[in-house]
Amino acid sequence: MTRDPLAGLDDVPWAQLRHSYGMADDVPGHLRAMQAGDREGPYPPSALLANKIVHQGTRSQAAVHTVPFLVRMALDPRLVNRHRFVRLLVAIAIGLDNNYLPNGYDPREDRDYLARMRGEADNWARWIAEAADDEQRKQREESCEQVLIDAEAVVFSYEAVREALPALAVLLSSNSPELRAETANLFAWFPESASTSIPLLKAFVAEESSPGAAATGVVALGLLGDPAAVPFIDSHLDSPVVELRWASAFALTRFGIADPAVVDVLNEVVARAPEKTETMSFLSGSYHGLAVMALAETSEATTLRAVDAMLVGLADRTGVEGFYDRYYAAQKLFTLVFPGEPAEPPRSFGDLSDVQQRVVRFVADQDDAGWPYGVMDALSRWKVPTGHSDLRAYVGSV
Repeated sequence: MTRDPLAGLDDVPWAQLRHSYGMADDVPGHLRAMQAGDREGPYPPSALLANKIVHQGTRSQAAVHTVPFLVRMALDPRLVNRHRFVRLLVAIAIGLDNNYLPNGYDPREDRDYLARMRGEADNWARWIAEAADDEQRKQREESCEQVLIDAEAVVFSYEAVREALPALAVLLSSNSPELRAETANLFAWFPESASTSIPLLKAFVAEESSPGAAATGVVALGLLGDPAAVPFIDSHLDSPVVELRWASAFALTRFGIADPAVVDVLNEVVARAPEKTETMSFLSGSYHGLAVMALAETSEATTLRAVDAMLVGLADRTGVEGFYDRYYAAQKLFTLVFPGEPAEPPRSFGDLSDVQQRVVRFVADQDDAGWPYGVMDALSRWKVPTGHSDLRAYVGSV
């Protein structure tokens, strides 16, 4: 008889653990809904649980305790949508992937932070002892305790998922392309396991029939950061499959490789990205956004050719479907073209560089399309008008 994936669920002291909305006594209900395939309104139960235990990427105290159950459910062939369980394991391990793209995750930073927080015990004790009254003393004690709990949650959650990688490797050959791809995504975030993950991912890519899933495997090889994978990654740069060309170019920039062939592919995808599917989930499936991120890492990013490709891609990203693509690409483009604080702000449109003029004219020609804050902030720092009518007048002054 197959073991119940949720065996032992009620043995965990959930009511003594916290998540982002309070005590975690509601977590078992979410896990049972995931196992049953229940759905509350428009959101799958995995999304409802994620909102509680990794809200906006913040790993909570309760997150680590869900890992054994999520792993067993991901491995249970009787359940549906198992890729969502693995996707939640990614979030438990690292939070939001956009915080670490395009360069991968280094767990040593979070471990070092936890060690520093633990080393502050004596300083915290003095700070607490200096409190003016009992109420302030209690507040300080709770504050110090929460800092340590949060730092431990990050490290413990990551380690719990890392320990499950050997068991989850079998999912790279599952019958579901979404599950295979999500598992490849998961392996991308554990560089200390690269020596065992790289052979698995190479074999996976070589056998994979889904373009998006195969591309996910190539990106994962790049994010692991081991130069031993470079020849294999490079072998896909001239693939007839656009997803594999994109993945190869993206991954090669991780190693500082940005020759003309790499840049050509990135420009191609920035302008005309493949259609999103659930078999490529990095950055919410945004081929376009990831290509912009990779292109931004090269010395060619601010050439007219690259900027024109980015603008073509931005023009195609409209409506709700294109919101995140537009957000990531616009933030990166404007940061590149309008960096920092100018020594001498331009006095007119004509004082801008050719590339800057191209970008400003593009924005002026668009409908008043709710650009992200970073775009408007970049223009403001360069004393370029941000109101749509003022911007059109500014461009038309030359």
